[in-house]
Amino acid sequence: MADEFRLSIIADKYQDMINGSSSGDAGVSLKEVPFQAQVTIRGNPRSPKFKDGVKSVIGVDVPTKANTCNTAGDYTIFWLSPDEWHIVGPVDNQDELTAKLREALAGQHVSVVDVSGNRTCLELSGAKAREVMKKSCRLDMDAPSFKPGDCAQSRIEKAPCIIQIVDETPTYRLYVRPSFAEYLVDWLLDAMKEYRLSA
Repeated sequence: MADEFRLSIIADKYQDMINGSSSGDAGVSLKEVPFQAQVTIRGNPRSPKFKDGVKSVIGVDVPTKANTCNTAGDYTIFWLSPDEWHIVGPVDNQDELTAKLREALAGQHVSVVDVSGNRTCLELSGAKAREVMKKSCRLDMDAPSFKPGDCAQSRIEKAPCIIQIVDETPTYRLYVRPSFAEYLVDWLLDAMKEYRLSA
């Protein structure tokens, strides 16, 4: 159950993210999306039984194309490797999600692990979000190289992340380990500074 007094690992950066964000044609905003359920699964992508079992729980097809993700309703599933995926779901739903996946995949050679404490999520959005990402990551951020439905495992400066492009605003979700989260906030706020000053 959610604790109304629980604080994120980067709670002390909350006001900095508000102050560092801007809107409009030259705007870009940064916020945290904390406490999401996160479960990593491994299995056989060629097995209909495996794919059907996962979909029966989250309502989302298992992506089999490298560096893609599928979203439906409250769930997103990311391709991490040929036999590994990362599922993100509603806040504090990890116990139920893990139990239902294990039940649906029982008898198969699979792994289902709750990793909800392993990453938090930062959301970077706005007209200049792509420019901030270009400063920060060596991947090609331009469409069609990186478009909604794509994801990647890469570094933003020195912070390893799972990177998702959510929409064409553009909006990015950056899943980062807690030990790098404060560093990543500071890096992104610095990269955003010129757009806030010109907004």
